[in-house]
Amino acid sequence: MEHNFKMNQSKRKQVPLSQSLRIQETFLNHCRREKINVVIQLFDQSIVEGLIVGFDQESIVVASRGTQQLLYKSSIVCIRPFEELHLIFNDGFRGGRRGTVYPRVTSTSSYRQH
Repeated sequence: MEHNFKMNQSKRKQVPLSQSLRIQETFLNHCRREKINVVIQLFDQSIVEGLIVGFDQESIVVASRGTQQLLYKSSIVCIRPFEELHLIFNDGFRGGRRGTVYPRVTSTSSYRQH
């Protein structure tokens, strides 16, 4: 049985790195162009709230509280926009909530999700 599992794994399509970066780039570019506020959670559980100013393959620049911060992508756990982003993934015609705005995080100290 383990042999079949290994065979199935080897048959899986490997997604090229360039293709996986397209989703990331599309997401970050949309948030940047549309000036959508985001909450970025870091590995140390701290959060940064602000606007994405720019990004490359290794880092993101965020404008927050009158300053800009360079964040390395390797230190980021997740990025949450304050709006749903259906249209950038061709989900505009699917059912569901449209125009949903997520609540702001009120605490600026460390954020822990339970």
